[in-house]
Amino acid sequence: MRFNLVPAFVCASVLAALAGPAQADVTFNAGARLSHDNNVNGSPDTPTKANQLSDNYLTLSASAVYFTPLDAAQTRYFIGQVGAHSSAFNKFNNLDSSMLLASAGLYQQLSPTWSGQVTGRGFNRDTKQTDRDSDGFGATLEIKNQLSPTLWVKGVADYEDSKANLATFSYTGKTYGVNLGYLPRKETFVNFGYSHATRDFKSATPFSATTQTLFADVSQQLAKNWYLNGGYAYGRNDSNVAGTAYTNHTVSLGLNFSY
Repeated sequence: MRFNLVPAFVCASVLAALAGPAQADVTFNAGARLSHDNNVNGSPDTPTKANQLSDNYLTLSASAVYFTPLDAAQTRYFIGQVGAHSSAFNKFNNLDSSMLLASAGLYQQLSPTWSGQVTGRGFNRDTKQTDRDSDGFGATLEIKNQLSPTLWVKGVADYEDSKANLATFSYTGKTYGVNLGYLPRKETFVNFGYSHATRDFKSATPFSATTQTLFADVSQQLAKNWYLNGGYAYGRNDSNVAGTAYTNHTVSLGLNFSY
């Protein structure tokens, strides 16, 4: 698991901006995030956790988001995004990776309290292990219910197809999740969530991995365009191979700029 709040932060910024004037606009975002993972090598919990290795890693990200209303009532928007992010590990630099991403989607206000968004994306991933370098595509469907002016719940379904240089590392993946967002103050955003993800690898011997994640994060506006955010995530990982189940805990702290 690589815990990164930047995509969630970008989506929140874009949707907040949708309440503005009926015109096309572009938002630029950049962020830096330092994370600590107690089990970066995915060592099994049993028979012992002695082989689990921890490490710190820095994630840098940047993106440009374009959005424009498609109707006079401002209930439908086109949203496009291009971006990149890179992660660098302190000790285990063989895990370093970077990604280029482009996406396009449609946001629709369904009622005063319900909204939905569908997004398609393409990506290119580069790693220190050439066999794992990959290209892929994916799609995400989000349904959101605004329970009150300061509280909302959102369901997410995602599909991804990744083709690596070595077919063994190619996979198709499905993720389902639910998020609960809360604004205790105008400058503070709190997010709780759960996700269930599966990846079916295209290896000679069928291999399927499952990850369940519980997370919580907080974003605090420091100044007009600056945000401090921190979070914690617990991951439970398993597969169809006996003796591979493991858990990991990730804590992170980041600084974001949005203009």
